[in-house]
Amino acid sequence: MKRGRNIFIISLILSILGLIAIFTASWQWAYFYLNNSYYFLEHQLIYLFLGIAICFFVYLFPLDFLRKSSLFVLIFSIILLYCVFINDIGRNVRGVSRWIDLGIIQFQPASFLKISWIIFLASFLSKKRKDLSNLHIIWILIFLGIIGVAFYYQPNMSMLILFSLSTFTILFFSNFSLKRLVPIFLLIFLVIFFLTTTADYREERIKSFSFRENKFPIFSTYQQLQAMKMIRDGGIIGKGWGRDFYKIFLPESYNDFIFPVILGEGGWIAGFVLISLYFLLIYNIFILAIEEKDIFNYLLLTGILSFLCWQILLNVFMSLGFLPVMGLPLPFISFGGSSLISNWIKIGIILKISSLRR
Repeated sequence: MKRGRNIFIISLILSILGLIAIFTASWQWAYFYLNNSYYFLEHQLIYLFLGIAICFFVYLFPLDFLRKSSLFVLIFSIILLYCVFINDIGRNVRGVSRWIDLGIIQFQPASFLKISWIIFLASFLSKKRKDLSNLHIIWILIFLGIIGVAFYYQPNMSMLILFSLSTFTILFFSNFSLKRLVPIFLLIFLVIFFLTTTADYREERIKSFSFRENKFPIFSTYQQLQAMKMIRDGGIIGKGWGRDFYKIFLPESYNDFIFPVILGEGGWIAGFVLISLYFLLIYNIFILAIEEKDIFNYLLLTGILSFLCWQILLNVFMSLGFLPVMGLPLPFISFGGSSLISNWIKIGIILKISSLRR
């Protein structure tokens, strides 16, 4: 239970740091365009309270219920994922259909699909662990393909990449044979590479790659160039919270590109603190996983850890210009209710697993 308490406290600290970063990144934009400097801060604070409340609600659920209902929950989540394309239900923002709008609330189904996918894989692989055949893997790939089609047309290729990498990692840690894993990974990689060249904006992001000596960022889109200006301007101790000028010219500075804002205003010191907190969070979940004897619980922890690690790496590397621009938020830090609440649901599952070990 002590390990679970540590995970909860670290997640809470990260969420509070996220509130500070969101406010300093958004207050000027919110003041000029929404006439409320605290707009994003207020909304994220509501999401945080709601996320923690749902975390404790999930903690009360028996894990056996999650195991037995995993397929139903996955199918329901996939249906919600496709509902974004239905008029009067889905919400299209700048040509992107990723949200469901129910009037009072708006949410992104992909964030909650991550949880149902983790639970499904944990349940499926724990049942078939001793007799996992190629047919079982085909079923996993079919579901992943159905999910991938929705992501392609939203479009949300970054989420498809995240799902693919995390699924591969979960299969690896479930002791699946590498001889069968490598061809699957190569097939998924080729499909994703092909899909990224079928849209002009994705192709432009890839073409922004330029590897030259002493040239950073390696991928130099407008956002990444502005992000590097913020990071260089911040130095070791930063410009001070709320004082960096470049964030005004950085689109999504309170969301996908919040990491450069932290480095620009808090300096490399703030960046080191943030990465250290992530390391502590990952370390505690990892230790909890390797000490877990129940295979279903072990795979749940592995799935949560896989999505968390890959999302942090992809966001940070994208922000620093080592990867093309991706629409992936930084866990617990970036603005977004669906992302924050889904992360706290995962913490609720972790707390439940931790409590069962007493």
